[in-house]
This record gives sequence, C-alpha cells and structure tokens, in this order.
Amino acid sequence: MARVLIVCNDRVARTMAGPAIRCWEMAKLLTAKGHDVHLSVPRHSEPEPAAFHVLIGTEKALAEEERWADVLIVQGFVLAKNPVLARTRKHLVVDLYDPFPIETLETHVNRSMVFQISNYWPTLATLMVQLQVGDFFLCASERQRDFWMGSLLAANRLNPKTLAQDRLMRKLIDIAPFGILSEPPRHSAEPAARGVLEGIDADSKLAIWAGGVYNWFDPLSLVAAWPAVMREVPTARLLFLGMRHPNPAVPEMEVAAKTVQLAEELGLRDKGIVFNTEWVPYDRRQDFLLEADLGVSMHFQNLETRLSFRTRFLDYIWAGLPSVATEGDVFAEWIAANGTGLVVPYRDEQAIAGAVIELLGDECKRQACVERVRACQPLFTWERALEPLVRYCEDPWSGADIEGQRAARKKTPLLGGDLQPPDGLLGRTVWFLRREGPLALLRRTVRKVRRELAALKR
Repeated sequence: MARVLIVCNDRVARTMAGPAIRCWEMAKLLTAKGHDVHLSVPRHSEPEPAAFHVLIGTEKALAEEERWADVLIVQGFVLAKNPVLARTRKHLVVDLYDPFPIETLETHVNRSMVFQISNYWPTLATLMVQLQVGDFFLCASERQRDFWMGSLLAANRLNPKTLAQDRLMRKLIDIAPFGILSEPPRHSAEPAARGVLEGIDADSKLAIWAGGVYNWFDPLSLVAAWPAVMREVPTARLLFLGMRHPNPAVPEMEVAAKTVQLAEELGLRDKGIVFNTEWVPYDRRQDFLLEADLGVSMHFQNLETRLSFRTRFLDYIWAGLPSVATEGDVFAEWIAANGTGLVVPYRDEQAIAGAVIELLGDECKRQACVERVRACQPLFTWERALEPLVRYCEDPWSGADIEGQRAARKKTPLLGGDLQPPDGLLGRTVWFLRREGPLALLRRTVRKVRRELAALKR
C-alpha cells in the first residue's frame, strides 16, 4: 500500500468548507483502504483527532513529507505556495474538482479592471503550474472534464505520449466528485434550528440554504421571492446556514451583506428569513439538515454556474431533502431528470416563489421527491465518488510525457515562489503594494480595519 500525503490549502477544524471537507474525507477513505495517510493542513487549522496523521504544513515539514510520500495529492494554490512539491519525483495527483480560476473571475467581477487582472494572474499562473506537472488529475463531472481536457490540450499535456498511455485519457484525468457519507445522518437530539433560532419553531416549513453566500450566487432573487411564499405558506421560513466563511483568509462577499440588507428592507429578518452568522461545525450540520423540509440554491447565468459542482446539494441528498434550484448546472439537470425537486429560470422571483410554495405547501408532492432523493443516495457516497483516486493509490503511474522531468526543473517563470502573498504584515504589504498600487493597498487596509472593528462589536 502507498504512503499518501494530502496537502490541504483550506482551514481544517470543526467548522470546514468544501475543500477541507474533501481532503478530510479523502484521508479517511484512503486510511480505511489500508494506505498510510498524512494530511497537511494550514497553520490556522484546529484538526480533530483522526485515524491518520495530521500535521501543520510548514515549508520544512512539507519538504520532509515529500521525501516520505509515494503519492502526493494537492489542490488550489498548494503548488504555488510550495514549489518544492511541484518539483517532486513522486506521483502527483492534482485535484481540479473546484474550478478556482473561474471563481476568481466571478469574485472580483465588479472591481476595476486593474484589480481584476492583478488578482487573476496569480490564479492563472497557479493553474498552469498544476497542468504542467501533474501525473493524474481529478474533476467533478463530465462537463468539467471536457473543460479541463481543453486546458490540458493547451498546456501540451494531451499529446501523443499521453494518448498512447490511454486512448480515453482516463489515466490523465478522471471524474471523482464530491461525496456523501454512506451512513445516514442521525439527529443528535440537541435542537439546532427549531426552537433555537428566532422565528423558527416546530410548525415552521423550513427551507435551508446550506452553504456559503458567495458573489456568484443569487440569494437576492430568493429573498425577494419570500414575501410571496409567506402569503401562501405563512409558516414558511428561510434559513441561511452560514454567512461567515470558516477560513479567515476568505474575504467577506458583497452579496452576503446585500442579502441581509434586503431581508431587513422587506421586514423579514428573524421573522421569515433567518441568518445563522457563524459557520456550522461539520459534525453538527446534519441536525440542521434533518430539521429542514427543503434545500434551496440560486445562481446566475455564467461560466461558473456551468462548470460548478455545488457541494451543498450533496448535503441535501445525504439528508433526503428535495431541492429548488436555478437551471444551468449539473445538479439542476439531475433534479429535472430524477424528479428530486424543481428547477427554476435565472432571476425569476415568481418562478422561485411558485416552486417553493409547491413543495412546502404540498406534503404529498414533497414526500414523493424525498423518496426519489433517497433512492439516489447510494450513487453519491464517498466510496463511489473517489473510486478513481483509490485505484490510482493502489497502483500509481506517472504521466507518460513528464516522467522524470519535474525534478530537473530548478525554476520556471511560473514557479517563482511569489504567486501568493507571504505570511507576515510587512511581506504582505509589500506584495500587494507591488501588484495593486498604493490606492488599492489603502482600500484593503480600510476594509480590514472595518472587519476587525465589526468583529469586536460582535
């Protein structure tokens, strides 16, 4: 069996977002399969005890771990922050389930073009490093795989040598989506939302937004539709489960503040619409999900939507919840094909209200959707989702076109070690000053001070 190093770039703790959850579940599954697994986490993590070894990923620690491991698994900005891993002689798996360059574009789409370009270039450079040096790539759907195949073609990784290795290119990139636990969720018996959060009681018809509120989502149309929902279903309640990302490095999103503001303007905050400001612990989220009647997710018509794989839908599936979702992504297609909820057009408040009313107001129809969701649950377990990764770790291979070449790359223009801001106030200040200029640096500083003052008030 293999010695596997998983390098996570997101905070690992009781409160975790999708990238950290994915790394944690990878480590659990590979350990259960008999592999010796080490999970490297960022400095600000607070991991729970686990069956695998967890370490803080300092530069020195990662250099030692790279020498120890047979297989390395990385995602996001890991290679940009740790160039030693990009020159490893070991087998390198790159996890592309989250198309982070597209998220970067959407996050800053309302900023100045200078700001957008200065933030996008490091992201693109990071991606290009990954494409050049990975032996094996993972993605979340066939749609994503088509997208990444084009990227690999542009990076000259789809070539005669890799084609000779596998005519279908499954040895270059395969599908390993996000998953769900094979054990059904069980309520801890400690109330989570009902009777705890203001405005939500035992009689409420509860719709839940089980995930972050990011700029590429459209919670505003959902909130705007809620007065019409409550006119038809007076006990309807909408819960946003986590408004503040658990990773302090992730900036606050403009759309989150606008969502709260709109709910206040409609007079529905803590009446028909409830915001849980803190992120729910990973082992506690099932209590909230099991108290809900419906899962909701709204987004815009853009490239991020087309390539996304919404991890919140996996929680809805795990909890047996029907969904109301905007058209355009792979889960909307799955909902429509399997009758597990209702799909609505983009930014259509009337259609959103009608769909929510239909499922919250008609228990027979809702239960029929619940049964169809439960029938599909075995298709989404982590064991099934990560089958390609398990196969790879049992018998890893090198990319046919790059075997033995990574270690020879002492340095490339994309591995300058300066794609991400360094730790420390002085280093970060100089880094942002060089890339964005003094005015943008001043704005960053003002935003940071405001966030810290707001945190003190809470």
